[in-house]
Amino acid sequence: MRKYSKSFKDVFKIKKNFFDENKKNLKNILKINSVYLKQSKRKKCKNCEKKILNKEYLFKSFKIEYFICEKCNHVNGKYEDSKKFCNWLYQENKGDEYKFNYLHNYDLRVKKIYIPKVEFLRKVVKKKINLVDIGCGGGHFLKALEKKNISAYGFEPSYSLSKLGNKKLKKNKIINAPLDKILNKLSHDSSSSVISFIGVLEHLRHPNKFIKFFKKSNFKYMYLTLPLFSLSSVFENNFSNTFPRVLGGGHTHLYTKESINYLIKKNKLKIVGEWWFGSDVLDIYRSLVVNSKSSNYEMFLKKNFYQLLDKLQEIIDKQHQCNEVQLILKK
Repeated sequence: MRKYSKSFKDVFKIKKNFFDENKKNLKNILKINSVYLKQSKRKKCKNCEKKILNKEYLFKSFKIEYFICEKCNHVNGKYEDSKKFCNWLYQENKGDEYKFNYLHNYDLRVKKIYIPKVEFLRKVVKKKINLVDIGCGGGHFLKALEKKNISAYGFEPSYSLSKLGNKKLKKNKIINAPLDKILNKLSHDSSSSVISFIGVLEHLRHPNKFIKFFKKSNFKYMYLTLPLFSLSSVFENNFSNTFPRVLGGGHTHLYTKESINYLIKKNKLKIVGEWWFGSDVLDIYRSLVVNSKSSNYEMFLKKNFYQLLDKLQEIIDKQHQCNEVQLILKK
């Protein structure tokens, strides 16, 4: 099953904080990047784990240099996402202030963003679903599953987000646990049929460990949402006053069509569902708006450009050049 695109009308209100809180979001990304810059240099590709041979970087964005892997075409940041860096970012740094981002439009996010994911999953996996969601954040996907009467539980390293999500959930639940302890806990699960990584694989220090675990486990399907190197990253590189949503911060590397194909072929997996849709055009529009020098110019952009967003994005999506893809894989 292959799908393309999704209307921005469904999510524009949710994404509005990227416009309104641009300076705050940009400041946070720069803070994270400043810590990332102090890590040791990355020697192996995050995807194929082969030695990075490139001596010259492809581009530099918000002080970070990025290299393309010659083996699998994966985009790698110059530095390692060390254990210390990840602990600081995903456990120590996710306090009450960060929690408010998950509280903002919680129910609307579930309805407009996560319910469509559940419906996509159900159309692909037509059998009964029991699911485990890794890195589940505030439990939005678990809540959407709950609304569709699908039994699920999730793991989240942030105590604050786990607490928030469990307050919102009635039947499904979140287990607060460090990411490096999750695999041991998952090995005892013999009843769940689907394991999901919704915007998570790119945050893991060793993503291939989870792929290998899936291959040996009793899980039949794996649901991935992956960020892609695309037009958004190119524009982010050229608008230094705009919060970079796709690359930077916790995203120290990005997938490409080639690096995904390498991952699937290497692990002998099969794509049974794919949904290509991104926010590249919305990101471009946001870059123009937050850098506009007058309200008249902003009104002009809204009047003449906003109505074209969906049609322009659809062109990018159908070329598989968008900044995100949803994949359902089977062994």
